[in-house]
Amino acid sequence: MRVRAGARARLATYRGGPRLTGWWPLAVYGALLFALFVRFVDPAITPRPLQLRATPAELRLVRIHHRLFYAILIAAPIEWALRGRPAGCPQLLAAALFLAGVIGYRRAGAALGEQLSPLLAPREPAALVERGPYRHVRHPMYGAQLAMALGAPLTLGAVATSALALGLALVLRRRMAIEERLLGERLPAYDAYVRRTSRLVPRVY
Repeated sequence: MRVRAGARARLATYRGGPRLTGWWPLAVYGALLFALFVRFVDPAITPRPLQLRATPAELRLVRIHHRLFYAILIAAPIEWALRGRPAGCPQLLAAALFLAGVIGYRRAGAALGEQLSPLLAPREPAALVERGPYRHVRHPMYGAQLAMALGAPLTLGAVATSALALGLALVLRRRMAIEERLLGERLPAYDAYVRRTSRLVPRVY
């Protein structure tokens, strides 16, 4: 009887009965955040001074963008704790999406090099970057960030928090449009670059 009862319990869990709980999603989440934010810099390399410009409206958009993204990262572990620390197999798929976003974000940043800027206008002296992921899409960093905005909370089973990714997508859509206008005004070759590339997904969008 005990064997049958144990088998029924395992079957119920497999079919969506009692949820598994544990600490591994938080450990994975923390490791991926570490990979995203921690950078090792060669002390022998002197970075070029930033030459940035932005209007008040552009600064507001940047602040909204950053606050939304960080709100997702902060709210996700809070929701995870409130939901009883879920730790199911679907969260592994979300962790893979989170990891892909981190890798894509770091690759795109490395491809930009000194052209990387926190603001909308290009960093001076402006230059068109077409290496790495920028050969095919114009905003791979934002695509990677959307993957993280969805994958990060779902890694912790934070379904409600993941809804904020929609708001981030709307903000990024606005930001991409402004950046493309500014780059088109600054770089004569940018219009031709736009015609042969996609915004986020090759041959789709």
